Amino acid sequence: MTNFINKHIKWVFSLPALIFMIGMVAVPIVMTFVFSLNDWNLLLGNGMKFNWGKNYLDVLTGKEFWQSLGITFYYTALATVAEMMLGLSIALILNKNFLGKNFVKTVVLLPYMMAPVAVGLMWMLFYEPSSGLMNYIFTSVGLPRSVFVSAKQTVIPAIAAVETWQMTPMVVIVCLAGLSSLPAEPMEAAKVDGATPLYTFFKVTLPLMTQTLFSIGLLRFIDVFKSFDLIYAMTKGGPANASRTLNLFAYETAFSYYKFGLSSAMLMILFVIVLLLSVLVMKIQRKLVSYYGG
Repeated sequence: MTNFINKHIKWVFSLPALIFMIGMVAVPIVMTFVFSLNDWNLLLGNGMKFNWGKNYLDVLTGKEFWQSLGITFYYTALATVAEMMLGLSIALILNKNFLGKNFVKTVVLLPYMMAPVAVGLMWMLFYEPSSGLMNYIFTSVGLPRSVFVSAKQTVIPAIAAVETWQMTPMVVIVCLAGLSSLPAEPMEAAKVDGATPLYTFFKVTLPLMTQTLFSIGLLRFIDVFKSFDLIYAMTKGGPANASRTLNLFAYETAFSYYKFGLSSAMLMILFVIVLLLSVLVMKIQRKLVSYYGG
């Protein structure tokens, strides 16, 4: 027995993690796929009935699905781009030495430590149209009042701003780690050649950070794309379904209308979309890293 363990020691140590991954990831995915191929409505009191993938046809031909998918992409694009730009900018500042740097780091990281539901409820108070903090700030600087999450036109940007506020620290942490690991020689060579800080950033720092930025960007894209708790805590998909992302639509279909087959089909489509986009981003990443000599 001891010889067997010594011979397969790498599998012995990785087996617990493999079992956990199978139980917590693979099994739920397979079960969701099985549910998606069945007509399963608890309101009718019937068990699952195989329907040859009709759920997928019903989902893909439904107008509400495409509306929710469009909202999901809109929300994801706003939040991810804002987080990446703001996170990299803050990381570049924090990468310098200045008085009170550790205190600023602590303040920047505080939102990331809060629960999304608590953040959503807190910002709902800030967004309150008549007496909220945000409209007080707006009027103080001469800007018009906003209804934020109470209007269809502003609800997604308002929630994306909260997502950005909370999750940008994660981007800052990763970008800081990437900046600290960059070789000093290219920076020094650019400085000796008389390159401006802006030129050095775009021609030296940014290309060297390509792999780091794509990695954290992909992680944030996936996380925002499947976001649920923050949006549900703030609007529950309203007003008039203007913030009902695909995750919220699937949740509503399952737990409001008890159509678990349709809901599972939506989640499988969501899974495939994220998988395909992830593969595409990783291919682009490999080409860019190879192009820049990473």
